[in-house]
Amino acid sequence: MDRRHLEYFLAIAEAGSFTHAARVLSIAQPSLSYAVRGLEKELGETLFERHGRGVRLTPAGQALVGPARRTLRAFGRAEVAVRGAGDSGFALVRVVTNTVWALDPLVRVVGELRQLRPRLRLEITDPASRTVVIEQVRAGEVDFGLLAGTPPGRPLASLAMVELELVAVLPPGTGPHHGLVADTAELVRHGLISTPPGTALRSLLDERLEADGFDRVVAVETAHVASLVPLVLAGAGAALLPEAMAADAGAKGARLARLDPPSRAAVHLVWREHLLTEAGRSLLDVARSIVGAADHRDDL
Repeated sequence: MDRRHLEYFLAIAEAGSFTHAARVLSIAQPSLSYAVRGLEKELGETLFERHGRGVRLTPAGQALVGPARRTLRAFGRAEVAVRGAGDSGFALVRVVTNTVWALDPLVRVVGELRQLRPRLRLEITDPASRTVVIEQVRAGEVDFGLLAGTPPGRPLASLAMVELELVAVLPPGTGPHHGLVADTAELVRHGLISTPPGTALRSLLDERLEADGFDRVVAVETAHVASLVPLVLAGAGAALLPEAMAADAGAKGARLARLDPPSRAAVHLVWREHLLTEAGRSLLDVARSIVGAADHRDDL
């Protein structure tokens, strides 16, 4: 019996169905069912029985709820105690996010946090996909994650950090570099440049293509985010990028165009509720202050 099995068990017990629990956990339902079967085999008891369109706890399942919750709380307390001690006297905060959201909004958070707490250490890693972000935060492998789209529910908490507009970045041409309006068809005509399936930028692009009735075909697929703008500048195709990356491309000669209708990405910070170290709470305080400052500017 491991920690993840207990987390899955409690998620199903709270959701009342495997389908809903899988959606909350952001994992495939077959994977969830397989994990529960393994837990039941290990315990020698059936934990759920099906009824209608959902499931309910068996007596054995009901008996496991309390111990499972206490065990997960104990795991959390142990992690908080260890992480709070830091490494060589320096408190450590781990964040997982793709490169795009690491540029904006994470750069602002880290910059302000390091000014307030210069002895604080941060480790920022790049996941393969959104699912990896959620799994690593939920498993306690990192303190925070950044992701776009609807944030997962309990046991994770979330904070809406920023809503970024996506901008069409087109190869250099004779027209003006700013003030243009483009549609998806123009992007497709140039040939699309993006990151691999499952990554943040590719998911946003695929959503746009699907909504506008285009095949999700990319002319140049690169795992190197840093190569996206140089590829556009070299005439390899067009890209759909957040404002900060697009502005950098425009400064180097790319044509920028607002999409009609616009596309936006809502970026959320996620963490395990009630299981933050003192250093983690400092990062969360900074993130909240940045969001509050942005909301204040919008109200002016």
